[in-house]
Amino acid sequence: MVQPTELAENNRKGDEMNYIVGFIFIVLVAIILRQRHQFEKMRQSARFMSYYAKLNENAKLHAEYNTEIKETLLRMQGYDINRMVYGDASRVIVSEEDKQAMALEVEQCGQKLEEQDKYFAQEKIKYQMEEAE
Repeated sequence: MVQPTELAENNRKGDEMNYIVGFIFIVLVAIILRQRHQFEKMRQSARFMSYYAKLNENAKLHAEYNTEIKETLLRMQGYDINRMVYGDASRVIVSEEDKQAMALEVEQCGQKLEEQDKYFAQEKIKYQMEEAE
């Protein structure tokens, strides 16, 4: 019967350590790859949330503009929104100069809205390009 030598026993222990170190190395590589994947998902989420915030801001501006137009039309006809809320539907005569001033104000708001739409269109294109990458 052959007795294992001390050197052979040490080699066997060394092989076990090599397996353990190799396994730990593979686990660390897998963790690093998983973290990269999670960071990329986080970046995509951040880009989407930024785009979504700009989308909501643009929608809010459109809603405010539509409200402004409707309020101005009522004021041009001589109605006051604040009085109408309390049930007073009386009319006031509005001069032509006041009507023109109101129309000019709405037109200026429309121009600001168009500028904001152009900015949003650029942001939308930028977001779509980032998503395509």
